[in-house]
Amino acid sequence: MGLTEPSYDGARMSLSEQSLDALEAVIASKPGGSRRTGQVEMASAVAKAIETERHLLVEAGTGTGKSFGYLIPAICSGRRVVVSTATKSLQDQLDRRDLPFLAEALAPQGIEFAWAAVKGRQSYLCKSRLAERLEVEGIDFQRDLFSEPATGEPGDLAELAVWAMDHPTGDRDDLPHPIDDTAWSDVSVSGTECPGRDACPSGFECFAMAALDRAAEADIVVVNHHLYGAHLMADKSVLPEHDIVIFDEGHRLEDTFASAFGFEIAPWRFRQLDRAARYLRGVVGSRKADGLTEALDAASAGLGRILESQEGARVLDTAQSGVDTPMLAAARAVGRIGHEARSGTTATLAQTGAKARLVRLAGHLEADLTIGATVPDGHVAWINRGAYLVAPIDVGSTLAEKLLGDTTVIVTSATLSSGGSLLPLAASLGFETERTSGLRVASPFDFSEQGRIYVAAHLPEPNAPEFADEAVDEVLALVEAAGGRSLVLTTSYRMLDRFAEALVSLPDLRVLVQGELSKRQLAEIFENDETSVLVATMGFWEGLDVPGRSLELVILDRLPFPRPNDPLWVARREAAEASGRNAFLTIDLPRAAMLAAQGAGRLIRTTSDRGVVALLDSRVATRRYGQTIIRSLPPMPVVSDRSAVATFLAG
Repeated sequence: MGLTEPSYDGARMSLSEQSLDALEAVIASKPGGSRRTGQVEMASAVAKAIETERHLLVEAGTGTGKSFGYLIPAICSGRRVVVSTATKSLQDQLDRRDLPFLAEALAPQGIEFAWAAVKGRQSYLCKSRLAERLEVEGIDFQRDLFSEPATGEPGDLAELAVWAMDHPTGDRDDLPHPIDDTAWSDVSVSGTECPGRDACPSGFECFAMAALDRAAEADIVVVNHHLYGAHLMADKSVLPEHDIVIFDEGHRLEDTFASAFGFEIAPWRFRQLDRAARYLRGVVGSRKADGLTEALDAASAGLGRILESQEGARVLDTAQSGVDTPMLAAARAVGRIGHEARSGTTATLAQTGAKARLVRLAGHLEADLTIGATVPDGHVAWINRGAYLVAPIDVGSTLAEKLLGDTTVIVTSATLSSGGSLLPLAASLGFETERTSGLRVASPFDFSEQGRIYVAAHLPEPNAPEFADEAVDEVLALVEAAGGRSLVLTTSYRMLDRFAEALVSLPDLRVLVQGELSKRQLAEIFENDETSVLVATMGFWEGLDVPGRSLELVILDRLPFPRPNDPLWVARREAAEASGRNAFLTIDLPRAAMLAAQGAGRLIRTTSDRGVVALLDSRVATRRYGQTIIRSLPPMPVVSDRSAVATFLAG
């Protein structure tokens, strides 16, 4: 049974009609604004979903204007709506650009609303941690802070303290200049550290809690997927009450929630606990503190040796693999630290804050170690880079239990479908088709005129020994024909290195390589230099927005199927086969199609853009599933003659 199409019946003025009136007003107030059919269709569908309390999956092609397509109905509903994004850049765009513009544009229509953005706790400076650091450095806040000027260097503790005194949000992104992760970690806490407002001596002036307070008074609350996952796992106790949530960048939900619904036992967590335990001496005495931390070090080292010896392995039985015994020993050591910290006395506010944080850290780590000593039902456990990871095989069942029953859920993205169908995503996220509508709205771009898809059907398949050499030759020919202006996307660092090394041989071409500079710096240089080529791997398959002539060729080296030996994907395939489904068609292919569409989506960003998406994976032409891939990409004519690429690019 397919997802149902939304209908729009009703004699009275519906939310859909109200939303479209508001949309027309917004378009009229926007310089250069124009009516987009897809945006109108999307706004009507979102409004109908809110009115009828039905779930909605809506794929809105690039250029649709999907943020207004869901924000305006959400605002017009008069209800609290949470909007969740996958990336901080989109969260900031909604909070600092789109919502302020809508507030101004809709005010003349008598539509007023409040909004707030909430990020994870690590995004905010923690005043309790700051007090601890000041005490450790011997800085008397009242005496020393103003007698000796701050150095002005990023991460300078005194400068951070001055900044935190009168800053309204404490958001790391609002710092006057960037700060490195190590320095920021000294004045911030994670969700597993924060003891909460009532248990923290600085809780009454906490930046993170102030953000939640603002959200409690807001109509539109902008968060990220990780935070929303934490909200679900905390029995919906993190965010303000709401019965509507809109997930933008919804193609990232399954991966993000798999992480949020699982846990990781890694060396950094023991280091984090050990760092917090430095204050234990003032709480329980030096001798006892030394004994506790020595026991912790021994237990974590023992667990580390076991994990290191089984690097990359999937853990089916913790007893058989030998993981259970050192994990339980570590749990006991962590539990003793938590117990002693709870019963100890403190002499300063900094120690009180450290004690509360230590108790919280120990409690979370002890619980995860205890659970991790056996693989929970419905989960998969594996070892990666010295860390023990546990994740649910199927996030859909958790979403169905914790979210979909009593909350209206709207999921949108430019790429949600596989081969034109939304059903694979709906199934992976636990949606029941009887209560879910599906809609795909077309992009306003004229893809048949603006672009071409080139399939290098003559190349050997990617697993063939000769593929790498022939793919390098193909990339050189294509990039030379484009005169630079190329984004080369790879699925491995091995091919990234091969392509980058070869491209240097082309004259008058600037080669930019992922890892040499930050993502933002690479994107800025690439956008401003039409002779450049950017070679990157999975981190650039989405989120890169380079309109204009700087990008006229996107090359995908191979279809981005999940790794065949990735433990989580192996478990998902096994579960699919056990339920009678074809694992390749229901697990691997939808994933590859969605990611390929994301990569191809880097090309056409405006009505004046033009160019070619080149697929070096000949399986698109030779395998039956190739048509599913093609139907997932923007609807551009497909060519297999490389000379046609050169002709189109020169046109």
